[in-house]
Amino acid sequence: MNVMRKIDKIIGIIAMLLFAALLLVVIIQILSRYFPYDFIWTEELSRYLFVYSIVIAAPLALRKQEFIRVDMLIELLPKHVRRIYESVIAVLILLFSVVLFIYGFNLVTLGIDFYAPTLGFSMAYTYAAIPLLAVLLMVYSVVYIVDQFRNVSQENEEEQV
Repeated sequence: MNVMRKIDKIIGIIAMLLFAALLLVVIIQILSRYFPYDFIWTEELSRYLFVYSIVIAAPLALRKQEFIRVDMLIELLPKHVRRIYESVIAVLILLFSVVLFIYGFNLVTLGIDFYAPTLGFSMAYTYAAIPLLAVLLMVYSVVYIVDQFRNVSQENEEEQV
């Protein structure tokens, strides 16, 4: 799982760069209100950067359990039941991601002929965020399930020592 740590780090850096670019574009948008020239592309680009920063950061949040959740009842469950519960949730996310990938890919093919109004690139690039999110969630949900049961085997080994 050392490879996953490196992938996590790379994805985290990409998410931070996208968010920093988003902040820069928003600052340009705010400052352009005080200049005679208006940057009309900033609103559209900020929207796309926001979407892609969420797409990149969401799988990391899944792996690190940083999503908002109500776990009052879950904390009362025994540890092994809690792991099974968490794994079932990850399997449901995996299944949802497969459906999301299929429909997202269809959306990308529909967006090939459409272009962004101010930036001029194909909307397929924008719509590609959906299948990208689906692939990342699939990978990270499988990794999360493996981590759940790998932690069980590591705890059993520590108890035997």
